[in-house]
Formats: sequence, C-alpha cells, structure tokens
Amino acid sequence: MKEQAQWEWSDATGPRGNLREAVALFDTEEDMQAAVDDLESHGFSNAAISRPVAPSEVASAIKQPVFSVADLEDDARVPREPVDDNNSRTAITMVCVLTPIYLLMLAGAAFAAGHGMQTWQAIVVIVGLGAIGMIGAGYFVSRIVSERRSRIRAEKALGGLLLWVRTGSREQEGRALEILRRHAGRDVHLHGPALQH
Repeated sequence: MKEQAQWEWSDATGPRGNLREAVALFDTEEDMQAAVDDLESHGFSNAAISRPVAPSEVASAIKQPVFSVADLEDDARVPREPVDDNNSRTAITMVCVLTPIYLLMLAGAAFAAGHGMQTWQAIVVIVGLGAIGMIGAGYFVSRIVSERRSRIRAEKALGGLLLWVRTGSREQEGRALEILRRHAGRDVHLHGPALQH
C-alpha cells in the first residue's frame, strides 16, 4: 500500500523519517474524533493522521510491555495504522450487515425457484434465510464493536488515546497544535527534525 511507508518509522532517520509530526493524547474517543474531523476540514489528509496499533500488538512489536501510552509518543518502533473515522466505520458496518442478508436471501430465491415451490413457501424460505443472515451479521458486528470498546478501554487505562499528525510546514505545525489543543488534547508537542525555513 502506497501510504504504508508513511506509517512506519526508521531509527536511523527519526520518527517518520525526516517528517515532522504533532502528537497528542486524548481522554475520550469523542474528543479524538472531533480533532480528526477538525484536522481533515483544515486540509490534513486522512493519510497524514495515524494511531498506534492495539497495545498488545505494540508490546509484541517492541518486545517489551507497555505500561503507559505516553511512553509511545516518540518511540520510533511503535507500529501504526490509519485512523478509521465514523463514516468509514458506518460504511463497513453496513456492508457487514447487508452482504450476508442479501446473499442468503438470493440463495433462498434460487433454491425456491429450482424446486418449484409455491409463492408462500418461497417467501418463507427467503425470509427465513434472510433472518439467519441478519442474526449472523448482528453477531459479527457485535464482536467488532466489543473488540473496539475493549481496545479503547485498554488504551485509556494506559493513559489515553494517542494520535499523530504529519506536518509539512510551520503553518501546518501551528494549525495542528492549535486543533489538537482545542479538542482537549494533552501533552501536545512536535517531534522530528526541525524545519530549516
């Protein structure tokens, strides 16, 4: 993936290679999402905003336990992932719910047509399979939501929700810092090599 290299750091060149970043911790997911939305509305690409992977994955990657998210703020070894915003999560949820329902209802219609069922029998089969698809999709979505909530709780227990924002100019640095602070960001700072102009 083209952006993947921008989510990885190199110990030789510093955080995010030679790129500057604004860093912040948030106490709530709502504050963090509000900051992300504000950043995107002020010209920051979603690809410029990243988060650490789940704490257990971070611990495995850096080969030591994570006692505080604050310790990860400027650690070049921490693997990252892009921020999934509310719109993308909603779209994914809809796909997860509707796809199995549609496929099972389609299979039910094909089965009914292939076996010459009467209309009421076909309706029973189609609706029944659709209901099974709905139950399965609901379980799958509930698992995703539960895992996300568990992850957020784990990060909060370790000190907060960590967010990085790639910047490319002094203007962007100032804008990013201001937005992060506006939405209750804590320990807001910059890291990376200082700009020369």
